[in-house]
Amino acid sequence: MKPVRVHEEVERHRELVLLACRSLDRSEPPGRASGCVSIRSGEAVVISTGEEDGESPRTDRNAVLIDPEEGLPLLGELAWPPPETPAHLAIHRQLPGGGAVIHTREPATVALTEAVGAAPSAGATVLTVAPGRRSASEREDVADLARLIDLSGPVTAVLLAGSAVFTWGRSPEEALSGLERIREFGRALRPAPAAGPEEAEGKTW
Repeated sequence: MKPVRVHEEVERHRELVLLACRSLDRSEPPGRASGCVSIRSGEAVVISTGEEDGESPRTDRNAVLIDPEEGLPLLGELAWPPPETPAHLAIHRQLPGGGAVIHTREPATVALTEAVGAAPSAGATVLTVAPGRRSASEREDVADLARLIDLSGPVTAVLLAGSAVFTWGRSPEEALSGLERIREFGRALRPAPAAGPEEAEGKTW
């Protein structure tokens, strides 16, 4: 691994990642941590850990400094990056001037993003990578899929194998705002629920 220059404010960057994670976790069911946040720190990338593991969700959060090319922890780091790290790095490489990337595997958000992807005229464009793949949680699968991520067009979000939604921005806050924007577009595309008997009766009075 070649030497990687780290920003002098790397510890502040770790704090920003973990702060954004708390905002991301608040949007999930309690006790679940189904996504992560990453930001540039010099030539390196700081990415959060604490992903859920099988049927045992983990709520502990850490932030690990990784090599931007191989996605491996830098010397002295004790944590290991999440399986979706190659996709984070693929997006970081296309962000001018650095920035932040987040992803979530929360099912409701994935479903809303799929709805937006099926209606490109809605005002947001979703790049769907490898539709039909059963899962993108294995590191080898994501490393292969990351080659397909191309943000050269007007892409608002990336839907990875129907299992994870990625958004980005110049800061973690902007990336989180992008995620909420996708959710809002998805909600607007949902058909209105049919009126129940009580509602129908109420309308006749």
